[in-house]
Amino acid sequence: MKMFFSIVLLLFIVAPSMAADFTHKDYSRAPELWKRGVVFGIARYVSAVAQPDEEAPYPVRSAFQRCLAGSEEGLLVRQVDVYVTKNPTSSKEPMVTVIMRALFDLCRLEIEKVKLPSRR
Repeated sequence: MKMFFSIVLLLFIVAPSMAADFTHKDYSRAPELWKRGVVFGIARYVSAVAQPDEEAPYPVRSAFQRCLAGSEEGLLVRQVDVYVTKNPTSSKEPMVTVIMRALFDLCRLEIEKVKLPSRR
């Protein structure tokens, strides 16, 4: 748990300035435990925080909660690796963006079930 809080602290202090520069090349060199912490942290974020312009009852957030409930960190890390393999151009993008897209890809079926309110 101490390691997790260290990673979160690092993400809030250092990451904003480095996030755009942190690519899959850097990510792939990181220790497995660190990868698990970062991917799990972002998964928890999308399960807890509504997407931009999402209104109550927050259907996309709820879809992520259902999809990611009980997911193990190792599975999520493998999902990111599979996503990068299928989308090689993503390896040059910021890693936070890549992880978010991998999670959307993983949860696509659950998200597609969501009935979004019609806009007027």
